[in-house]
Amino acid sequence: MNEGQLVVGYHGCDITTRDDLVAGRATPQLSHNRYDWLGPGFYIFENDHDRAEAFARTAAAAPERRLTARPIAQPAVVGCLLSVQRCLDMTTHAGVREFEAACMAVLGHDGHSPGRRVPANRARDDEDADNVLRHLDNAIFNHIHRAREAIPHSLPYQAVRGAFQQGAELVPRSGFHRDSHIQIALRDLACVIGWFLPQLNELLAEAAYRQALLQLERVRQAHPKPRQRLPPSG
Repeated sequence: MNEGQLVVGYHGCDITTRDDLVAGRATPQLSHNRYDWLGPGFYIFENDHDRAEAFARTAAAAPERRLTARPIAQPAVVGCLLSVQRCLDMTTHAGVREFEAACMAVLGHDGHSPGRRVPANRARDDEDADNVLRHLDNAIFNHIHRAREAIPHSLPYQAVRGAFQQGAELVPRSGFHRDSHIQIALRDLACVIGWFLPQLNELLAEAAYRQALLQLERVRQAHPKPRQRLPPSG
């Protein structure tokens, strides 16, 4: 991602969230789970409507897993246009080097706090081949953000960008996987230029919107789960 480049992103969500964002009734909420792949942020699939839709459908089909902070009753996709000036881009060599240096610090290989317990990336269950609980990755990204905050006159990263291999391999030893994607964890919502409905979509009429809210509330009550939050940085 080049600095200031316009980027199209897609976010899988409930249809009420989609309408609220496009209509200006709500602002996105940053995710702060300890297992988030790219650290805290509002998660967007870069230039990939279909991958965002697949995620929303998966979350709606398995509400007990609470893959999103707000449950999804009717899966939908909202589009957004971004302009990010300061991005930690893990698809670049510079981004990988910064992550590697922070990893050494978090793991204690820099000579500080030897013997301390550190988080680890791990699988959610026996069927998880992607190790989706990225506690170590998350800790490293948070270390990077805190380190920048400690440097006088240093500006924070507005987003973190990463490419992920995920899902079954399409051809043996090809490296192409069914659910691979590029994701952005947006930390600074001021980077959002605007929200839009994907092509052929329309905002719900008032009655349909109210009905969708009721459906969403039924899902929320049926599958309550407290979200795991990170302590405030500082």
